[in-house]
Amino acid sequence: MGGIPEQIVDQVRERTDIVEVISRYVPLKKSGRNYKANCPFHHEKTPSFMVSPGKQIYHCFGCGEGGNVFSFLMKYERLEFPEVVKDLAKNAGIAIPEPTRYDAEKSSLAEAIHKINETALMFFHQNLLSNKAAHLARQYIAKRNIDTQTIERFKLGYAPKSWNSLLEYLIEKGHAESIIEKSGLAINGKDGRLFDRFRDKAIFPIFDVKGKVRGFGSRVLDDSQPKYMNSPDTYVYNKGSHLYGLHASWDDIREKNEAIVVEGYVDMLMPFQHGIRNIVASLGTALTIDQIRLLKRYTNNVIVLFDPDLAGENATIRSLDLFVEEDVKVRVAQLPKGYDPDSFVSEKGSEEFGRLILGAQDLFDYKLNLLIARHGAKTLEGKTMIANDMLPLIAKIKNAILQSGYLKRLSEMLSIDEADLKREIRKVKPDYTYRYQPGTKDAKSSKAGMAEKILAGLMLEDIRFVQAIMKDLTANDFRDTLIKRIVDKLFQLSSAQQQVSPSKLIDCFGGDEDVCACISELSATCENLMDKDKSMDDCIHWIRQSSLKERLKSLCGEIKQAQDEKDDSKVIDLVIQYNDMLKGVNPALPKRL
Repeated sequence: MGGIPEQIVDQVRERTDIVEVISRYVPLKKSGRNYKANCPFHHEKTPSFMVSPGKQIYHCFGCGEGGNVFSFLMKYERLEFPEVVKDLAKNAGIAIPEPTRYDAEKSSLAEAIHKINETALMFFHQNLLSNKAAHLARQYIAKRNIDTQTIERFKLGYAPKSWNSLLEYLIEKGHAESIIEKSGLAINGKDGRLFDRFRDKAIFPIFDVKGKVRGFGSRVLDDSQPKYMNSPDTYVYNKGSHLYGLHASWDDIREKNEAIVVEGYVDMLMPFQHGIRNIVASLGTALTIDQIRLLKRYTNNVIVLFDPDLAGENATIRSLDLFVEEDVKVRVAQLPKGYDPDSFVSEKGSEEFGRLILGAQDLFDYKLNLLIARHGAKTLEGKTMIANDMLPLIAKIKNAILQSGYLKRLSEMLSIDEADLKREIRKVKPDYTYRYQPGTKDAKSSKAGMAEKILAGLMLEDIRFVQAIMKDLTANDFRDTLIKRIVDKLFQLSSAQQQVSPSKLIDCFGGDEDVCACISELSATCENLMDKDKSMDDCIHWIRQSSLKERLKSLCGEIKQAQDEKDDSKVIDLVIQYNDMLKGVNPALPKRL
């Protein structure tokens, strides 16, 4: 925690009133047990920013921001965690022990993790180059046409199949097991022993802009899932705060005053190898505000080039609002169906890739054309849906002339009177954030998602719910990725007989903004529930039934595959499993295959 002892951080948190701190920046008004205000992180007319003195957290129902007193000051004042703790400690009269020179130079957690990462980097890289067992990784890299110069420049590597080869190597080099675990390179198993996180995978080191390795990405070498896996959030790494390849491309980005943003590692590497040097990857499809602000240090012009599938289109749509909010000029380049940036530049070459970039559409044209393709612009209903989705984006544009021009174009494209569109845009809330959902989620999916939220909210409210839910469910029964991480941590802490408040739980995730916002949102989920014990039982029942149905569906697929392969013994075993599982499912399910 920035060299500050954990017990000191706990004391500062306990002695600091979040209401008193936030009221220095925002005028808070009492609202029941909580306080409300206009959100300081986005423009709004109707207060949606809530501060809970009981839980010592804040949450905005408009923009989704949330966290504890530390995360509020870090975001509002643009301070680092140690600075925030020191300032609050001074106000609370808590003395922070001065670190010794040895502590500062040799024993800081960040320094230790950085050294471990550097050691692991060379271990993975040398394994790729010389380990006979790495032949599949070398075949994969050769198949993707990645040359030796790129391998060396980006220090690509290979994680051996062994359960502890990296762990033993790091220990041999003098690194402590406790720090190795904190680095995210090792996982603590059920038996209490550590084992390597990355095994039999191609490795893509993730550097910061100064060239210091912060974490690692990996890809499987077969058809298993998940295909990609990153380092977890650590004291030195947060996925939403870094861009893959920026350490190698920032100079070209600044020189050309333009950045191309793609999704994956190889999508960045291959164009770079072909001379397209002003390119970075987002470490996943969902761009974050932090990543956009990082790019803004070097350019205010961005071209988004995501895959032409539904996931890529939705990721592009989501990112447009963020770019507009940060006043970044963004255009969207579209790949032909069946291509990604990697395959396109490999097959078509850098000149054709350059023409693709030159032909990028501005955000207005891209989004409008996409919505017309989805909704159709011939019917009144389709026009209404398109206008409802376009107006919030146009409303975020700060330049009045540009905004007026877009309204006029929208009027012409949809054959809707411009005056009507101007009336409608006045109704758009300034805090609106577009989140496209392809189609309507079915009722069962929505119900399962709400059940997960209610259970997580109950566990954040009272530890007795954690203990009760642990008897019936595991963290893996929760499908929402963020909720699963939160539930897993709550189960771990409960097993260790530790009681944790929502405010302290936020710090357990190292300042991950997505987790902070999720915890603060979940904490408000169950405030108005009348019979919380019955709600818990109902939600557990629904999640268990939902998990069983998914497993039965999966078994049906396995049975069909075994039948196609004429594996009679496997068919029998799977049918027995299927029938045994039916005993735990409600009567509405079919009783026969």
